[in-house]
Amino acid sequence: MNKVPYILSENSITIFWEGKPYSIRKDHVNYTLAKKAILDARYDDLGDLIDIKKSVENFIQGDIEVKDEVVYYKGHRLHGVVVDKLIEMLRSGMKDSAPLVNFITRLQANPSANSVNELYTFLSYRALPNDEDGMVLGYKGVQGDYWSQTGNADTIVVQGETNERHQILNEVGATIEVARRCVDDNKDNHCSFGLHVGSYDYANEWASSDGRLLVVKFDPSDAVSVPTDCDFQKLRVSKYEVVADITDTRTELFKPVYEANKPIYGSNDDDFDEDDDCCGDCESCDCHEEEDSDMETIAIRNYIENKHENGEEPTLKQIQSRMKGYDLTCGEIYDIVLDIGYDFVGDDDTPRSQWKVATF
Repeated sequence: MNKVPYILSENSITIFWEGKPYSIRKDHVNYTLAKKAILDARYDDLGDLIDIKKSVENFIQGDIEVKDEVVYYKGHRLHGVVVDKLIEMLRSGMKDSAPLVNFITRLQANPSANSVNELYTFLSYRALPNDEDGMVLGYKGVQGDYWSQTGNADTIVVQGETNERHQILNEVGATIEVARRCVDDNKDNHCSFGLHVGSYDYANEWASSDGRLLVVKFDPSDAVSVPTDCDFQKLRVSKYEVVADITDTRTELFKPVYEANKPIYGSNDDDFDEDDDCCGDCESCDCHEEEDSDMETIAIRNYIENKHENGEEPTLKQIQSRMKGYDLTCGEIYDIVLDIGYDFVGDDDTPRSQWKVATF
């Protein structure tokens, strides 16, 4: 079968099987088997390793109860896309209830019923991921220097740096907030005032080839309106935080839950915390070596497969540049590429670093 989309982190594997995400945590009995299947590109085996039947069980925690796949908050039944989203999270194997509780709690804190309903509409059209604090991840296109594309002299900026043109600086780590009354709450006003967050396609087009594509996160309570133009691909909010710059990769996040303070999938900052699951004998222990090697191999395989899907044959040097965080030599990468079943195209007159990984 064709490659199955997946996301591998140090704590879990998220597998997109038949259009739905399922997560296998590191403490799951099938975690090692699934990781090995991915490493060997045995994607057909992944279906049997996903415990789909038992992944959604009756659940009660705090103010949230899920019974027979019906979601209740403080005894009141919830409807619409929020129900689908919470059930999807449970199916993904989440054992921590915090993302569910926090997401719903934040939604209930939104002062406008219209804003909540419109946010449902936006999320139903554009299945954006949540983080463990209940925040929603979206995308934003800005200028190449991180300033917003436009500015508004009448907007009251509560947090964020502005310039003489009233544009707002969107550097990674910045929190941008404007007065809620400075965000148009009329969905029928299309190009209007307020902070905008969009789907991947919308933001990527807005950024264009010269701009920057950012990942931002916002509180559902800060959602204001979803304009009816652009096929519900954008919404207006009063506050968001810039999480990451994905301009170089321009890879959409297919992740049902984003772990706060962890690297974004597809970024160049895959810096894992080696203190997790440490045996305590760090000087002599090799408990991370095999896992690190697997991660290197899978990262190289992913990069090659993505390039091949786009009709490109990456060079050895390109792979090394993409793997900067792993400190691998061209020779080591060359051996890994051969080990995972690929071959190179090149000759003695061409430097090995310029040899290309051939498609099958």
